[in-house]
Amino acid sequence: MRLLHLALFLLLGAPAAALATALPVKVMVLTAFPPELAPWLAHLDHPVPLEIAGAYAPVWCDTRAVCVTETGEGQINAAASVAAILASSALDLSQAVFLRAGIAGGPPWGNGTLGGANWADWVISWDFGYHLPDVSNDQSEPHFIPLSASEPPLGTLAFHLNPALVALAFSATKDTPLADDAAARAGRARYPVQSGRLPRVAIGASVISDQFWIGAAYSREAQSIVSDYTGGTSSYASSAEEDTGDAGALARRSLLSHYLSLRTISDYDQPPAGETAAAMALANEFPGSTIAVENAYRVAQAFIAYALANPRAVATAIGADTVPSPRYPLSATQAAGN
Repeated sequence: MRLLHLALFLLLGAPAAALATALPVKVMVLTAFPPELAPWLAHLDHPVPLEIAGAYAPVWCDTRAVCVTETGEGQINAAASVAAILASSALDLSQAVFLRAGIAGGPPWGNGTLGGANWADWVISWDFGYHLPDVSNDQSEPHFIPLSASEPPLGTLAFHLNPALVALAFSATKDTPLADDAAARAGRARYPVQSGRLPRVAIGASVISDQFWIGAAYSREAQSIVSDYTGGTSSYASSAEEDTGDAGALARRSLLSHYLSLRTISDYDQPPAGETAAAMALANEFPGSTIAVENAYRVAQAFIAYALANPRAVATAIGADTVPSPRYPLSATQAAGN
């Protein structure tokens, strides 16, 4: 009823500040750019835009208490937008699930394929650390060394997402029928290791960077980064740009246990045999993009339908998070490094 109240106020031109109480949101969907946002605006139940100071774009909310926004691309845009939304007095997000639903790259050698959907068990920064060449002064080098090799900064650069909520999301959506098309099948055909693959729902780590990397060596480095931060408990499944920004902003408000990241594969992170990485980059082809956008919406919507029908199960999963999380703000002693 409060969302309907908001809709009436906005349709009549009244400011959001005129609302006596914040609107309780059940699910906040995060998209990065217009193609990801479009299916939500097309299918939400009478969405009404709400302007939030500091956010990249409006927040659209419907009468089910499901909201969606476009954060902009990249970690900085994502973090700034999520922080602004969390700071708004117009929305009560204390019980909400935050769901990043978007497209991504992925390795052809992994278990996924074009159009496949991946629930992240970890979201991990590619950017912070030492990226090294294979050989230096005729000596073999590791591809990547974390900033602190003995004590990786988990919870700031690598976020282990709530296992109970991730498992619930996977269980609720694993049988979702996924789209496929001729362009994706043609894309798979260029990689022999992809023979016979069909889109499916899975769980794995998402490596996050504002860079687009292309090449088998970078793909192996992404797996190395995942292995370093997770102790070998997860595998690299997708590469994206926003999720560590989301997670960092939510962690500052002690809401990381409410966060889910869903990524669908639009392209591979390396060229097929006989093609250079430069040629692949210049071609700017995303053979799975159409079905990736569609499947991100399908799987996310399947979870939302479950969450709205089973709020107690979702609340239990949020409360069951056992992953240690940094507490913010730091104390004066901690901030001083003592």
